[in-house]
Amino acid sequence: MNIIQIVPRLPPHTDGVGDYSIQLASQLLKGHGIATQFFVFQQGIKIEPIVAGFPATGIPAHTVEAFLSVLPKDITGIILHYSNYPYLRNKWDAPFWLVSALEKTVKQRNIKLIVMFHELPFLKFKNLNFLHPIQSLVSRRLAKSATTVITDSARFQAILERWLQHPVTCIPDFSTIGEPDDGVPPLSDRAPRMIVFGGSDRVRVYQNHLKGLLYSCQALGIEEICDIGKSLNLQPSDFPRVRLVQMGFQPAEAIRELMLNSLAGFIDYSRFPGDLGKSSVFAAFCAHGLVPICSCYNPSEADGLEMGKHYLVPDRSLQNLSSIQLQTLANNSNMWYLNHNIKQNTKIFASYLKSISCL
Repeated sequence: MNIIQIVPRLPPHTDGVGDYSIQLASQLLKGHGIATQFFVFQQGIKIEPIVAGFPATGIPAHTVEAFLSVLPKDITGIILHYSNYPYLRNKWDAPFWLVSALEKTVKQRNIKLIVMFHELPFLKFKNLNFLHPIQSLVSRRLAKSATTVITDSARFQAILERWLQHPVTCIPDFSTIGEPDDGVPPLSDRAPRMIVFGGSDRVRVYQNHLKGLLYSCQALGIEEICDIGKSLNLQPSDFPRVRLVQMGFQPAEAIRELMLNSLAGFIDYSRFPGDLGKSSVFAAFCAHGLVPICSCYNPSEADGLEMGKHYLVPDRSLQNLSSIQLQTLANNSNMWYLNHNIKQNTKIFASYLKSISCL
């Protein structure tokens, strides 16, 4: 079975959706015999013809005709990874042509279309969040033209179900750096190390939550902070009583090995209240059995995540936790993750691609 996955960008360009799609493609092929060809949406960037072993091509122009001209004859399914912002030229743009192209493809070729909503188009004004009036029209049309709709957020799920008037599948994100091969070691076998990993959210850890990070290290007996990612030129003098190791970019294998030998991971996901389940960094912490620490409470109970049960925050309660309590929390977060790991998520995509009919 051959399918297309449409993505904004692919490595070496930094893009979480691209990383997600590659992991998904690998597991679809390995576990289900479904082969992927990637269509890259963004123009003006160099696209390698083979990425992670999969063929990739750019959409030559943002028109219905250009899309249909490069669509292979032998495909039976399309997965659109839709996070609206990378598909826009400006804040008030909306890719209506893409909707038309997909609608025409589904109708003419009887192709199954899965739309995976990684984001919905919200505008923020002070403390208010509301759907973008123009871009939400595209999202709504995409949802209605799809044979299957999937999302990674219970908050988005509620909106999509309201639009469609039928159930929508919600699966929290998996770890895009991969998963351990042989389970996770107990915390007692790990080094007293804190992992800080990611992109822009990692920057905010140091800008806005350094005090909470250092407090967490003190309370848990952490001796080392390991920073992974683009160099931020951090100053060791800003990290008293804890050793700072700035590792820069690392291959996924090295990050996985480091996480398996560390006690905790710190993340700031306060920009996305209610959406902790869609953080691939949080997923990586859970997958590798660390103690996840969030900069603050994130109301993500709808995704099955509870403060104090699946993650901690830097408050006074940290000082009173026993090693048994920390291990129980790490076990809880790991078990939460295993319900939607790479294999489980891919199984859902494959079942919709191979089913006779989809909602």
